Amino acid sequence: MKILFVCTGNTCRSPMAAGLFSHLCSDVVCESAGLYALDGQSASAHAVTAAAAMGANISEHKSRMLTPKIAESADIIVALGLHHAEALQLCYPHKRVLILGDGIDDPYGGSLADYKNCAIQIQEKLKELSEKL
Repeated sequence: MKILFVCTGNTCRSPMAAGLFSHLCSDVVCESAGLYALDGQSASAHAVTAAAAMGANISEHKSRMLTPKIAESADIIVALGLHHAEALQLCYPHKRVLILGDGIDDPYGGSLADYKNCAIQIQEKLKELSEKL
């Protein structure tokens, strides 16, 4: 199974979610992309640190814009925010699109503590997701 995690810029939430879910469920292929991402950016330093503190290595992550090819390759698309889910459902109505919990607040520009709190929220919701799959 291949799961695609989608957020806005693909430098914070979706790479953390993909890394943490890969760590949680090693038999699932996890990828990430952003609705408005610039290709080739590294994950934010705080995202790398927060994910590493929870056992996930996203240090080699490079951002990428969501494309139809990327979306079509996924079995399930998991949105990190409500507005992401709405956009994904409009563009890919035939795909299974889920939202992680009620959505995860974007830590972009925040402190390391903000990113660590975000990673904790993501991990809690990923455990719920793994039980559903």
